[in-house]
Amino acid sequence: MTSDRALVVPGLLPLAEDELAAIVRVPDEHLRRAARICRFDPAEVDPAKGSDGLSSTVHEALLAVALIRRLAEEPTGWKAFGGLSAGCLTALLFAGAISEETCFTLIRETNTRQIEANAARRSGTFLAVLPSSEGDAYRLVDALRAHDPQPWLSVDLGAGVIAISITGTDTEAIRRVLTRLGVSVLDVLERAEHCPYAAPGRAAFAELLAGVEFLPTTAAVISPSTGERVDDTPEAYREMVTEQWFDTANLPLLIDGLRSVPGVTAVDLVGPARSFVVTRVRDLVAGRVGHRHLAAPNPVDRNGRNLHEDSR
Repeated sequence: MTSDRALVVPGLLPLAEDELAAIVRVPDEHLRRAARICRFDPAEVDPAKGSDGLSSTVHEALLAVALIRRLAEEPTGWKAFGGLSAGCLTALLFAGAISEETCFTLIRETNTRQIEANAARRSGTFLAVLPSSEGDAYRLVDALRAHDPQPWLSVDLGAGVIAISITGTDTEAIRRVLTRLGVSVLDVLERAEHCPYAAPGRAAFAELLAGVEFLPTTAAVISPSTGERVDDTPEAYREMVTEQWFDTANLPLLIDGLRSVPGVTAVDLVGPARSFVVTRVRDLVAGRVGHRHLAAPNPVDRNGRNLHEDSR
């Protein structure tokens, strides 16, 4: 039975030691499928290193396993889904547009190609930043044009929390520039994301998506780039995935789009308990719709027994 709720699936958020341990200690069909398709051995995952010790391929696959398990516990479904960044693929899975096999295959292919492309030639730099005010988030991109040929607003989480991509690779130099502009740098990735020069490029990305089988969905899917409902066609889903790879991912637009789906009265989020996206979603729906955080992964003991208590 479908409820009157919509669900936000976040991007590739960090997983702490206890969260990784909870995922790899349960050798179920989802973990086995992820390991087989994404070509890793769960026994070789060292939870003590957290997600920083994982390749992006394994990190994304393990997060997807945690989200799949968590939603399987819920007695009802959702009327609409929206994924931010890497969450686009799991959102499509939960909406019924792709199979679990396809989801893990796309995780493997997109991340493997990105890693290979950036090893050959680094695409740029991705920085999560906090400007001094919300308006400064957009002025910042313009200000950076004096220091980089093509600065890009990559992710907008609202309230001034954004990520930008630049073509340059001198991380310390851009840190100094941002410090002079009064901007706090929260995180840095040595690759460009959600921008026209993200790797792999458009031709490789089109090749990757060309053979994907998209199925009719059981719920609405909202684009994280436009906030609009995506047509239930293979072409439209390919366009959505491509668009968010090469352009801005926008959480406020995604939330507004989910809330505008007829019949939706509340918005939920599924993801790691320590996620800063939890706070951002709560802020964006405050006073308008109810919100639940479905914490994933579930905590388990050393024998793999579920110790989950839902965070509401």
